[in-house]
Amino acid sequence: MVHCDCASVCFVMADSSLSSKPFTFERLCELCACQQRLFSFLRFHKVLFNFHGRCERCLNGFINIRQDKLASEGQIWRCSNTRHCNCKIAIRKHSFFSGSNLRIHVIVKVIYFWTHRYPQHIVVHETGLNPKTLTDFYNFCREVCYTILQQHSEPIGGPGTVVEIDESKFGKRKYNRGKRVDGVWVFGGIERDTTPPKCFFLTVEDRSAATLIPIIKQYILPGTTIVSDCWKSY
Repeated sequence: MVHCDCASVCFVMADSSLSSKPFTFERLCELCACQQRLFSFLRFHKVLFNFHGRCERCLNGFINIRQDKLASEGQIWRCSNTRHCNCKIAIRKHSFFSGSNLRIHVIVKVIYFWTHRYPQHIVVHETGLNPKTLTDFYNFCREVCYTILQQHSEPIGGPGTVVEIDESKFGKRKYNRGKRVDGVWVFGGIERDTTPPKCFFLTVEDRSAATLIPIIKQYILPGTTIVSDCWKSY
């Protein structure tokens, strides 16, 4: 669920065609300035779960949002049958936000910044976040989108189409310095001039011809024009 949540937020913020009003930074600030409006937006796009309905614990009461000063966001889902049922559900439960102590509106802004490729030093200045915390969030957003793409990878291309292929290493620099990166190799391809773009991504053990050629044959249809960076394995 978490992976779908993050991808949904990124897609909404990046695609202005979803609304007649482009999702600009000014609109983001307006949205984040009102907690109720922000939560409604996130529930509408299924990023925050809507637990409204009959209580599954007591079967008599109904789950509704209640104000709670002790809750992280000042609200909580709670059963109306308060005399006989103490069912409480956190606003963040099962969502992308559940594993963080940051306020939801801060996380939403970070996702926006990442989606639009804001340099990290600017985001640190705008949010006041610790650089390491921000780096972790940026890496998490990248991993989430990669996972979604991997899960939805399918054969692409065909006669008259062009597919670009490339590989990259996902990870971090050893001891946070130097050029050596510890992580995994990712190999993928994307169709040119298709909307929405069709693509595939897979983790690979190495970049040898023995590893990559079978993947190319499996995920790129016959008759496709393939564009690469001339890596010798191709």
